[in-house]
Amino acid sequence: MPLPTPEAYQQFSQQGDPLADAVIEALMKNGRREGDLLAQVRQLADQQGGVCRQFMDSVNHAPSWADVQTMRAGQELFLRCAPLSIASFVLGSLLVTYTPPGSAKVLLHTGRLRQDVVRRLFETSTMVHAVMQPGGLEVGAPGHQAIIRVRLLHAMVRHHVLARASWPSAQLGHPINQLQLSLTALGFSSLLINSMRSLGVRVSDEEARSYQLLWRWGNYLQGVDLSLLPDTLDDEARLYQHFKRDLIKPDDNSRTLVAAVHQGLAWQSPFFLPQGALEAVSRRLLGRELADELRIPRRPLWSLALSLITGLHRATSIRYRVPGWRAAEVRAGSRYFSYLVAKGLKGQPADYALKTSH
Repeated sequence: MPLPTPEAYQQFSQQGDPLADAVIEALMKNGRREGDLLAQVRQLADQQGGVCRQFMDSVNHAPSWADVQTMRAGQELFLRCAPLSIASFVLGSLLVTYTPPGSAKVLLHTGRLRQDVVRRLFETSTMVHAVMQPGGLEVGAPGHQAIIRVRLLHAMVRHHVLARASWPSAQLGHPINQLQLSLTALGFSSLLINSMRSLGVRVSDEEARSYQLLWRWGNYLQGVDLSLLPDTLDDEARLYQHFKRDLIKPDDNSRTLVAAVHQGLAWQSPFFLPQGALEAVSRRLLGRELADELRIPRRPLWSLALSLITGLHRATSIRYRVPGWRAAEVRAGSRYFSYLVAKGLKGQPADYALKTSH
């Protein structure tokens, strides 16, 4: 996959998600109501057709490469080591998505982390949980629907950010632009695989390819331009290096968000660990250079303990030679993830609603 040219890079930095953005504009013109955005888009598609029908047709059509059966091994990879997968996502990949200054500014603008960090993270986990279920990304399945709802939420955020203030597009790019969406896509895909491996998880080539395909389809549904969704992990690695040079530039807003995650999750579900331990995990997953830029404190004792635990986990991977062990871990991981999501949401379903700070 060729990397974006400077001209394409600039264009993507000023581009949101044209189809979803047009859908939100149609909703606003037709008197958008509180509640489920996807249900409202479906209703408008049935009543008026137009851009809403175009949107629904696009998300309900799976391209030939999006074979959900091939994605099964990737789903099982995430579930069989669910505690470490969740740690890799929350304490590693998610923090990388805060590093473009524009992304951090949007998140602080909406208050989606500063106001209630634990609740917002569990809402994101609800989407991931739905995606990881067997057939979760089949058209119409819960994971497929959850991703589309998040896509519409992003479009609604863009609408409100641009309506409420003079957004510095020349400096920060369009809010939630294609480059930021692509970086987030890498966070769900290859960055998470790398993080899992750094925590001692042995990932086979088949599992890695399956997992990458799972999120290529998922991120395509999120509205990421296909030219920013590499079809191999090697190409994803090359794109990430490109982003490290030109997009990942943490500022004080980025640091505020990262600190909010560590502070908000200290001694809380799903890790039940002190803040220092969470920071040690993040430093391991992000690497020293980026962790220092984000001003994540060094925790030598916790880092040593983490190294010992990681080595032990890697050494005990021989357990997968026991017949049925892998399948048992997948089932246990699925139950654990379900329990965490239910406990974290406290009986209030994820609404993927926009809540702005004032």
